[in-house]
Amino acid sequence: MQNRHTTKVSRLTLSLLFAITSSLSINTFASEASTFDPEKITLPKDSKYDWLQLTSYELLKGEIKNLYDDKLEFESDNLDTLYIDWEDVKLLQSHSLVSIGFTDLTTKTGKLLVKDGKSYLDGVEFDRSQILTIIAGGQQESNYWSSKISLGANFRSGNTKQVDYSAIANANRRTTESRYHIDYLGNYSNVDDTNTIDNHRLNTNFDWYISRQFYLRPIFGEVYLDKFKNIDYKATVGFGLGYDVIDTSKVTWSVSGGPAYTYTKYDKVLEGETESEGSAAVVVETIYEWEITDDIDFDALYRVNYGSQDSGGYSHHAVAAFAIELTDIFDLDLSFVWDHISNPQDDADGNTPEKDDYQFIVGFGIDL
Repeated sequence: MQNRHTTKVSRLTLSLLFAITSSLSINTFASEASTFDPEKITLPKDSKYDWLQLTSYELLKGEIKNLYDDKLEFESDNLDTLYIDWEDVKLLQSHSLVSIGFTDLTTKTGKLLVKDGKSYLDGVEFDRSQILTIIAGGQQESNYWSSKISLGANFRSGNTKQVDYSAIANANRRTTESRYHIDYLGNYSNVDDTNTIDNHRLNTNFDWYISRQFYLRPIFGEVYLDKFKNIDYKATVGFGLGYDVIDTSKVTWSVSGGPAYTYTKYDKVLEGETESEGSAAVVVETIYEWEITDDIDFDALYRVNYGSQDSGGYSHHAVAAFAIELTDIFDLDLSFVWDHISNPQDDADGNTPEKDDYQFIVGFGIDL
């Protein structure tokens, strides 16, 4: 009986000790947790990495790439390239020089610290809301450029020999005060040694900002070739104005236009008809860009050219494209293209080309 009683007492003692120990551990943990204040997190002083803290208090080290349209591109040391809304940035610290573009369209270079709603460039304080763009490094030409190329191809042999290819390429140079854009769209198809598709379009423009949303377009130009529309080449050059209607981290929408001159040289014409035609024109363009998700972007372009009837009359070039991110470098690009000309020129045999051409292009894009 005594042994049983002793055993019961021992078990009761152990239970009480365990309960007391557990209670002390929980209270200690709660006390430590209650003393943690995420507001007191400071960025490490580092000569190798840039540091970023989000409003959710997540802390990342890596490299600042750029800030455009309120979207920060940050290359994390472990998570690769991230695109973060500027409003989600709580703290940002650069370990080396960055170039800051301000809303007054000036540019300064130095080491950046963004903290508590304020910003410091080489220790000099300024209002964070004045930041328009950030480019890693000093004001060097190589830091202003970005480019992308998207290629699609189809090769067949055997009973039918067929080669198809399409290419979409663009390059952009952007600073605080200006931007330059050039793009190319080309398609080629050959079936049993017979050329069935052969068209190419090169477009370029230069914009100079006079305010955050309003810009001058001192020059724009386009060259278009399509012998199946009986166009040996069509060249357009002009100048105009533009306005960024929407400019947020998710959506941008711009409208531009102005007077131009269009010169068209036809591939083949009826006997007695003129081989070329030049006329005054008006060009209007709108571009819409929407970041649907972190991995899917939608871009749309609509460009209208109003010229004389002899030069083709009203024509437009429209593109709607989805870019689906596969990796940091590679995208799957799906593009729908619609080209229209209201008054196509008859060829030497009296055949009238179709007014509309439609294309659906599947390609793999590479960010350079």
